[in-house]
Amino acid sequence: MTAFLGRLALAVAVGLALPAGIAATPAVAATPPGTLSGIDISTWQAGIDFTDVRADGHQFVIVKAGGSQLSDGPYIGSQYATQVNGARAAGLRVGHYWLAGDFQTPAQAADYFATHLHDYRPGDVIALDNEVLDDSTRLWSDTEATAFFQRMRERIGDHVPWLYMGAADLRSGTWPRTIAAGVKLWVASWGANNGNYPGEPNLGGAYPTWGAHQYTSSGSTGGIARVDLNVAKPGAFEIVTGGPIDPPVDDPLPKTATEQDGVAGPIMWMRAQNWLRITSGYTGPIDGAPGTNTWKAVQRLASGWGYTGPIDGAMGPNSWRGFARFLNQDQWD
Repeated sequence: MTAFLGRLALAVAVGLALPAGIAATPAVAATPPGTLSGIDISTWQAGIDFTDVRADGHQFVIVKAGGSQLSDGPYIGSQYATQVNGARAAGLRVGHYWLAGDFQTPAQAADYFATHLHDYRPGDVIALDNEVLDDSTRLWSDTEATAFFQRMRERIGDHVPWLYMGAADLRSGTWPRTIAAGVKLWVASWGANNGNYPGEPNLGGAYPTWGAHQYTSSGSTGGIARVDLNVAKPGAFEIVTGGPIDPPVDDPLPKTATEQDGVAGPIMWMRAQNWLRITSGYTGPIDGAPGTNTWKAVQRLASGWGYTGPIDGAMGPNSWRGFARFLNQDQWD
C-alpha cells in the first residue's frame, strides 16, 4: 500500500497516466467572494437563450460587436444587435467588445465601433479585445490601446473601459498609459479549462489588479454547449471619468534606437508624431503608427542631420539615421 501510494503521488505530480479505475480530480477553486458571474459571446453563440442565462445565475453579458482583424476590412457581427437586445430584455448587464487588428488604426477602429454601437447606454462596458487572430499579426501596444479608449471617450463620453488580454500576452508587455487611463483589465486565464474556476490569474505585476476574469471557454448556459465564463468585481462596472489620456508632459518619450540601427520603429514614430504636435498642430494619437507621410520632405529634413543620399522618397537606413538623429533632440521628448 505504501509503495502504491508513492507511485500514485508521483503520477499525479508528473502528469503520468494513473492505474485503471483511479481518476485524478482537478482542484476546483471557489470564485472570489463578491464577484459577479457573466459570459461573453459572439456569432458562435447564435440562438442563446438569455432567460436561461439569467436563471443560471449570470448577471452580465459582453457581446462581440465586430473587429479590425480581417484584411477585408472592419465588420459588424451578424448576431450583435440581436444578442444585445436579448441580453437587455433578460435584465442582464450589457457590454460591447471590439477585436483589435492590423487593418485599422486605433482611432479608425474606435470611430467605426462608436458609429455602429447598438443600443449603447451609459454604464455599458466598452471592451477592446487585444489578441492576435485571423489575418492580424501583432498585439496592439499600450499606446495604441490608450489611443483607442481616448477616441472612444471623444465619441461617447465617459464610459466603462475594459482591456481584454490573455495573461501571458499581458505579462509580455507593459501598460502604464492604459493603467493611468483607468482602463479595467479583463484577463483570460483558463487553467485546466474544464469549466471550473482555476484560481486567481497570474498578472506578473503587469497590471495592478484585474476587473474581470475569463476563466474558461468550456462553460454551458442558455442552451449553448460551449460558452466563455467570467467573473467580475463590482468596481469593474464603474464609469471612468477624466480628460485626455495622451502621455503627460512629465512623462518624456524614450529615445529611439533608430539613430544607431537605422530601423524605423514605433518609438521613432511616436517621437515624430510628438514633433508634429509641437510644431505643426498635429492632434492625432501619439501611438507610433504613422499614416500618410511625405517621405521626400523627411529626407530633406534628414539631409541637415547627416543624410547625404538622394531626395527620392525611398527611405533606407541612412535616411532613417539622419531623421532619427533629428527626432532624438530633447525638445521632442
